[in-house]
Amino acid sequence: MTVIKDHFTALKKMNITIGVILLVIGLILKSLFNHNLEYWELIKYCSLFLFLLGLSTLLFPLWEKWNRKPIKNFKQKPINRILYYLKNIFSLGLILLMMIGLEKSGKYLNYNLRNYFINSDSKITTGIIIDFVRIDLSKAGKEDFYLIQFNNGQKLINKGLLIEYSDWDNNNQSKNFKITGNGIVVNKIKGRKINIVYSEKFPSFIKIIE
Repeated sequence: MTVIKDHFTALKKMNITIGVILLVIGLILKSLFNHNLEYWELIKYCSLFLFLLGLSTLLFPLWEKWNRKPIKNFKQKPINRILYYLKNIFSLGLILLMMIGLEKSGKYLNYNLRNYFINSDSKITTGIIIDFVRIDLSKAGKEDFYLIQFNNGQKLINKGLLIEYSDWDNNNQSKNFKITGNGIVVNKIKGRKINIVYSEKFPSFIKIIE
C-alpha cells in the first residue's frame, strides 16, 4: 500500500510540475510576441493550447477526485447525480476563467515589456499609418492593429501596433479611432504622418507620440 501511495504522490507532483511548465511557456510566448502582427495569430493559438493543456494537467488530480461518477442512478440518488454534473460544469468554468486571466496577464506583461524596451533604448522618427488590420479568430478572439511604415535607420519597414496598446498609452481616452458594430475601424489619422518612438533593439516595439 505504501508503494502505491508513493506512486500516486509522485504522479501528482509530476502533474503539477508539467502543468506549471506549460503555463509558464504559454505566458512567456504571450508576453514576448503578443504585440507582433506577424506572429499574433500563431501565438494566440499556441498560448490557448498551452494554457488549456497546462490547466488540465494541473487540475487533473482534483478533477478526478471531484468527478467520480455515482454508482447509483438518478432515481435512487438524485442529489449525487446533480452534484456530479455541477462539479463538471464548475471544473470547465474554472478552467475557462483561468485561461482568460492568463491571456490578460500575458497581454499586460507584453505591454509592460514594450514600454521597458522603449524607455531603455529608443529612437524617435516619423511614420505613416498605411492601413488597419483586424485579425478575427473564430471562438478565439480578435485584435485590431495599426499598420505603420517607418524608417528604422536602415530601411523602410512595416510594423503593427495594437490599437488597444495605443489607447492604453492615452489612458483609454484616445479619440483617433473607434470600432463600429460591424467591425470597421474608422480613424482620423490614416494616411497622415505621425511621430513614433521605437526600440532600437526590437523595432517591433513602437509607440505613437501625440
